[in-house]
Amino acid sequence: MRLSLPTALLLAALLSACNLLYKPEVQQGDPLTPEMIAALKPGMTKRQVRLLLGSPPVNDVFHPDRWDYLYSVGKAGEPIPPPPRLTLYFKDDALVRAEGELAPEALKESGNTPAETSAPDNGGKKTAP
Repeated sequence: MRLSLPTALLLAALLSACNLLYKPEVQQGDPLTPEMIAALKPGMTKRQVRLLLGSPPVNDVFHPDRWDYLYSVGKAGEPIPPPPRLTLYFKDDALVRAEGELAPEALKESGNTPAETSAPDNGGKKTAP
């Protein structure tokens, strides 16, 4: 069977229009439920947090005691709004603080700054300014 030119052009136009009608959903990261976030407690080990939330999708080689969790959903080819984030800080393998829109209140108010959680301990000695 031989296709005529107008039939071939119509078929090509119909097939190319499929991409305009269907845009797949793109998910990045792992969804964090309110129950998972509520279960975060100060002093949890990295292993306990990893079992609860999963491995962090963003790993920073320069800050191994900082874990960033992001989750976004969008359609292919469309702008994705900034996702809500959860940043966890550890000190000596213990969870000390959290930041971001998803951070639980129990970990927001600890008063530590990122510099305090990653700075080496000098044994309580005063240093010159």
